[in-house]
Amino acid sequence: MTSTPERGTRAGTSDATAPGARRRFLLGIFVVSGFTGLIYESIWSHYLKLFLGHAAYAQSLVLAIFMGGMAVGSWVVAHYSLRIRRLLLAYALVEGLIGVLGLVFHSLFVAASDFSFAAVIPALPSAGWVQAYKWSLGAALILPQSVLLGMTFPLISGSIIRRWPERPGETLATLYFTNSLGAAVGVLVSGFVLIDAVGLPGTIRVAGLLNGALAVVIWAQVPAKAEPGPQPVVSPVRWSKDSWARWLTLAACLTGAASFMYELGWIRMLSLVLGSSTHSFELMLSAFILGLALGGLYARRQIERIREPATYLAGVMVLMAALAALTLPAYGLMFDFMAWFLRSFARTASSYVGFNLISQLIAALIMIPASFCAGMTLPLLTRELMRRSAGERAIGFIYSANTFGAILGVVLTVHVLMPRIGIKGVILTGAAIHLALGFSRLLSRPRPKRAMRVTMGATLAVFAAVLFAVHLDPLRLTSGVYRTGSATAPEGAVVKYLRDGKTATISLIEKDGLVTIATNGKPDAGIQMGPGEPSVDETTMVLAAAIPLSMQPHPRRVANIGFGSGLTTHTLLASERIDHLDSIEIEPFMVQAARKGFGPRIQNVFEDRRSHVIYEDAKTFFASTREPYDLIVSEPSNPWVSGVSTLFSDEFYARITRYLTPQGYFAQWVQVYETNIGVLASIIKALAPHFGTYTLYNVDDLDILIVATRGTELGIPDEALLRSPPLRAELERIGIRSVADFQSRKIGDNRTLGPVLEALPVPANSDFYPFVDLHAPRSRYLKENAMELPALTLLPIPFLELVGERGPRAATAEPSPGSAVVRDGLVLRALDIRHALASGSLDGLNPASARYLWLVGTGQAACAAFPAQAAWADAVRNLSDQTAAYLNAGELEPLWTSILSSPCYREVGADQDAWVNLFAAIAERNAPDIVRLGTGLLASGAAHSDAETAYLTTITAAAYVNLGRDAEAHALLQNQWSRFNHAGPFEFALRDLRALTEPGV
Repeated sequence: MTSTPERGTRAGTSDATAPGARRRFLLGIFVVSGFTGLIYESIWSHYLKLFLGHAAYAQSLVLAIFMGGMAVGSWVVAHYSLRIRRLLLAYALVEGLIGVLGLVFHSLFVAASDFSFAAVIPALPSAGWVQAYKWSLGAALILPQSVLLGMTFPLISGSIIRRWPERPGETLATLYFTNSLGAAVGVLVSGFVLIDAVGLPGTIRVAGLLNGALAVVIWAQVPAKAEPGPQPVVSPVRWSKDSWARWLTLAACLTGAASFMYELGWIRMLSLVLGSSTHSFELMLSAFILGLALGGLYARRQIERIREPATYLAGVMVLMAALAALTLPAYGLMFDFMAWFLRSFARTASSYVGFNLISQLIAALIMIPASFCAGMTLPLLTRELMRRSAGERAIGFIYSANTFGAILGVVLTVHVLMPRIGIKGVILTGAAIHLALGFSRLLSRPRPKRAMRVTMGATLAVFAAVLFAVHLDPLRLTSGVYRTGSATAPEGAVVKYLRDGKTATISLIEKDGLVTIATNGKPDAGIQMGPGEPSVDETTMVLAAAIPLSMQPHPRRVANIGFGSGLTTHTLLASERIDHLDSIEIEPFMVQAARKGFGPRIQNVFEDRRSHVIYEDAKTFFASTREPYDLIVSEPSNPWVSGVSTLFSDEFYARITRYLTPQGYFAQWVQVYETNIGVLASIIKALAPHFGTYTLYNVDDLDILIVATRGTELGIPDEALLRSPPLRAELERIGIRSVADFQSRKIGDNRTLGPVLEALPVPANSDFYPFVDLHAPRSRYLKENAMELPALTLLPIPFLELVGERGPRAATAEPSPGSAVVRDGLVLRALDIRHALASGSLDGLNPASARYLWLVGTGQAACAAFPAQAAWADAVRNLSDQTAAYLNAGELEPLWTSILSSPCYREVGADQDAWVNLFAAIAERNAPDIVRLGTGLLASGAAHSDAETAYLTTITAAAYVNLGRDAEAHALLQNQWSRFNHAGPFEFALRDLRALTEPGV
């Protein structure tokens, strides 16, 4: 059949009137197909990491199946395209089917994953079967759309070439460019706009609707008559005899494999510079695809003018190999680039946009030169095979071979090459493939030209130089530059371990005896292995075990999510009451590094018969377990790390309760540094509905521990539950002397803090509406914090006692003098004041407190003067601030007996007298007097400062709450709210009181 331009259209107009416009329209509209295609790839990664348990696994599976499905789809079109008379109509139908599947994907995924976790996985006989099932189901969920997506390129390109056969190479390159350009935009719009606006379900439905709209628009362009047939094939390709055709197909396959080796290698490399957040991954992916698009655009202009295609193709591949290899020496400069940016610009909301732009630029500098060449290869290979009389079927053959190669590249890189030969080996393996392909053609010429020989020699020299002379600097790789702003690890640091695992790069750094284990440059835990004081992290890890152990009377079966340094598991095993403990860790190199770095400190993990380390994601492990747990401790990495926020989600907490006994306990570590109160509230909103009650503890001023139970009450920390000598030794090392130290760290519970956290305008973190995943990276960059919560323990008033605790407070235990927790220092100061007053000696007291005590004893004659009265009143106020929140009423009584019997007390004016009486009532925990005196001072008309007004409002409202008079507390807060600045230390307490007293709470 001879191809001629079509004439009739559905609308009855003549295509001859605007053939160029119609062609440009069809070429341009393929941008939308690329846009939606990368939305699917991006969103599928989000969905499948919920099922597979880690972002790296999800990304590798999505890449493999996405590419594999497209290979199948393009192969099908290649084999049947000559029988399809109306390719454009077929393309419209395929786009429509893609849209339908996009609209129903969320419902299918939720049903399949819920059924799997509830019924299938628990019934499978072994971990191997579980893995096989998970990966198979994940593949099945995305394979149908992937196959359809693979059909789109050969269908639309074949249709356009049938209509306008004069420039097939340009058509192919243009379509490749428009599709890739749409893809590069799609991944950014998906990650930075759509997910935040409509969540994962809304985003994939938007893509489905776009595909549906695209199908309708294309259908409207389908002519009433059959489109022109394919170009006649004079002599079909005989693959067994045509070595050039075989080489083209093999090159398409191998270049696909090598290109994805580059992509995955670069993503791991750049994660150490940009951070391993979801946004960072999206920026890297868009940069890679942009390079492909630009390469396709360049090929569009050159493809019909190339006189020696074989030489040109070989040259492109050799150049690509050199450029890919050169990314390794260039990589070190990217650390300096990022460090320069972070040093030069203040961390503000506007500079966060700049941070993302710089991250995009860094990714582009590394990825685009070689991916530009990769973008040229597919159009060139396809056009050349078409010249070999393969006709339009060449499109499908090359496309399927290329995507099949991509599968090989993904699987080999993630599961074989990365763990065995590391980042450098992965990049150079890809470069070696392209060198071999290029040289195989260049050397096949009987007498290569001198310029060609020079080029080959230079490229080989570059490859050898990088292989033997370029070494990735461990101090840079472990610097965490995206957090620290420093391109190298601190001076004096020594890298003891560095391995590229399947999911992350794991390292150990030692400095001054402190050994730190890190994931992608982000420290996860540090232990002092030398003679120095214990690290802050040690306090966190030991208390993550000890606090719930002190509350759970029967911790027979225990699980710990996230291995870290192994110290939490080691501490849990110090309890003799535990019969079985499972530690769940997804990255084997994490455990290997911990054993190497902390072995003597965590020997229980590897020597205790009760200890079992399982390499699996938490969701799958618990779904396959047969017996519930009495205690589960969860301390994964920071929530801003891609994939980790799913361990802080509503869906995760709903599932985890199924694996607890009816009175089981759950302990959740959460950071308060590099985050904000909104992110923390989102996590607690996700957790709260699934547990009967919870309590928050400030473990070290930088981290909090949420202890929750399925039951209706949490146990009170009990000293008897911590009698094990090894456990006592661990606690004493971090300065914990008794469970009174736990109580001192208590921030609040669901009754006292739940209302204010629920009132914050943020959603509960969800797998499908991932608030934490989207917002935590920004908080990390801005170095925000959620110190509002631990700061409640530092207020100069007994806030928690008034709004939460009932009954007299126990005697104040003396904290360890070496404790780094701020409240412990304040308690020590309060005890010193008490001891000084009892002994009559100010020796050893800090100068300010000594002066205040001395002023309290001012004689009657001196107190007659107003300056002395003012100094005395100021001293009383400061003594109240330094003692009222840190000692109980009985311990405070001698101090206030002394103050109220002072001569100056009888001399001060009425306003100062009211203040002193208020302080005394606070010390006595006398809520009725606090209300009377506080309301009196607020109504007195005296000129109070903002700080004084906030103090009076807070303490008075808290006393109202203590008395059960919530309505009066709420009225007081409403009346006073606009009368003072809300930037002081009482702000969060005031918001808490307002939420507690809101009608209906």
